[in-house]
Amino acid sequence: MNKIKLITDSCCSLSKERLNEMDIDFVSMDITVNHKTQNSFEYDEKDPKVFYEMLEKAEQCSTSCINTFTFNEIFEKYVKQKFDVIYIGLSGGMSCTYQNALRAAEELNSVYGKHVWVADSLTGSFGIALMLEKAKQMIDSGENAENIFHALDKNNLKTFSIFAPGDLKFLKRSGRINKFVASIGSILKIVPVISADARGELKLFSKTIGRKKALNTIQNFVSQELNRDHADKVYIGHTGQEEEAQNLAKFVRENFPNKDVVVDFIDYTMGCNCGPKTIAIFGFLKN
Repeated sequence: MNKIKLITDSCCSLSKERLNEMDIDFVSMDITVNHKTQNSFEYDEKDPKVFYEMLEKAEQCSTSCINTFTFNEIFEKYVKQKFDVIYIGLSGGMSCTYQNALRAAEELNSVYGKHVWVADSLTGSFGIALMLEKAKQMIDSGENAENIFHALDKNNLKTFSIFAPGDLKFLKRSGRINKFVASIGSILKIVPVISADARGELKLFSKTIGRKKALNTIQNFVSQELNRDHADKVYIGHTGQEEEAQNLAKFVRENFPNKDVVVDFIDYTMGCNCGPKTIAIFGFLKN
């Protein structure tokens, strides 16, 4: 059986250092803020708090998908080294990156045989991180690439993500939500709670009046849907809402004492899409 190489992208919200520790390679999207484009992992401003304060005042921000050539290059490098490759990154419902990875895999598999698998996470940010950590455990336990792929693809691990953005204009201009949903927040002053649907596209989960009710909605969802049976990990991601994030972490720890709760900043790529003052939670659904 070939060795297995996991590859992800910069939307997984794990640092380069953490990915290196896990022996996971990655490709990175570019982000453009105020018309200055940089690799998201190499962005000049290293302090996420300062970055999101800056982003809140930015006149323009955008992200770019990863092209087929980049995927072909990194996949082929490992195939030539006798690896089976599993790629999992941002949901196909949120970016053309997934389709570009699929095309590169199809080209290489037609030449070298089946050695590259491209899984659709149907999620982003720390939802991908949860899947990568599970995949790493499966590799360490001796599972083959095809079985790991099937566990990851189409969110077969049953992760969830649910979040409250600070300002819907970021999701609107990135094309992640439609104009009607964006108008709900901007015109009616309603704070939306958003999740991913079965296709990995963002959907309106609930409309709430005020930030406090949005956070209560998230807590209620977690109480009802988070898997209580396993001592697994829960990620709470944010883009500058440290106090809210710590309060949500306290709620999870009190109600799910068997969980490993990690609070951290959402990566810059995802942050450019969801915007500053976003809070999100990621975990595994109950059976």
